Amino acid sequence: MKIVHFGLICLLLTTVSACAALHQPAEIRLVRLDNGIIEDAKTGLQWQHDRSPNPFDTQEKAAEYASSLELGGYHDWRLPTLGERWDLLQVFVLKKNHGVDFPRFASKYWTKETDKGTQPIKLDITCLCQGTKDIEYKNEGYVRAVRGLATDGGH
Repeated sequence: MKIVHFGLICLLLTTVSACAALHQPAEIRLVRLDNGIIEDAKTGLQWQHDRSPNPFDTQEKAAEYASSLELGGYHDWRLPTLGERWDLLQVFVLKKNHGVDFPRFASKYWTKETDKGTQPIKLDITCLCQGTKDIEYKNEGYVRAVRGLATDGGH
């Protein structure tokens, strides 16, 4: 019974925050830097603009690509958490990207973790008002690396 109540509370909070965000004045979330990096002004995270050239079939290979990436003079790239990837998707859904787009954003990507083990995922929002999301699991995926402190406690 507690799980049901917790789930309903989470759903309500997601709905309220999403609806409130729709009625707030537009904030600039994404800023294109001139070195192949997109910065999220709210979280401070920096994202690789272009995805990896090739997909990877294991999370280990994807993480190795991210950690060996040298972009914009930085060497501390990593796989994003599922929460960071979800937050980035919401920036586009809520139209707070201000003309900044990521090439092939809808592709399947690796994250640090998923809720189904180590598989790359493709995220999509099915109904913003209900706070529901679709996660499509794949056997291989690309990397869009991120740098900065994890914004969601590693989840």
